[in-house]
Amino acid sequence: MTEYIKFCITIVIPYISKSKIVALKFYESPFHATETPEVASKSVLKADLTIMIRDIMEEAGYTQKEFAEILGVSQPRISDIVNGKIDKLTLDALFSVLDKLGFKASFTFGSSEEASIQIQKVPVAA
Repeated sequence: MTEYIKFCITIVIPYISKSKIVALKFYESPFHATETPEVASKSVLKADLTIMIRDIMEEAGYTQKEFAEILGVSQPRISDIVNGKIDKLTLDALFSVLDKLGFKASFTFGSSEEASIQIQKVPVAA
């Protein structure tokens, strides 16, 4: 689950404030509150991927410098990922990092109404 799960309900609730009713609106994510739906969806995916990559680095106990050397990228690029600076990152770059870490993304298209992306660690051949 993402770190912003509390934003996942989209409804309008009337709220009475002294002499008027104020509508409270809840958004699917923080990005949906400020961006177009298209931009927001990409931002959610980028945020989720940066969280995943950051967690992999932290669980392995690497410093940003060590992680950058392993991945063949600059330390400032790892800093962007760790600090969630998604505006500086592309989906392509994030998936490239996951590829270097041994993950494979697969896309499943169930119907015109449903699709999913699965990311999993690829077993190392013996």
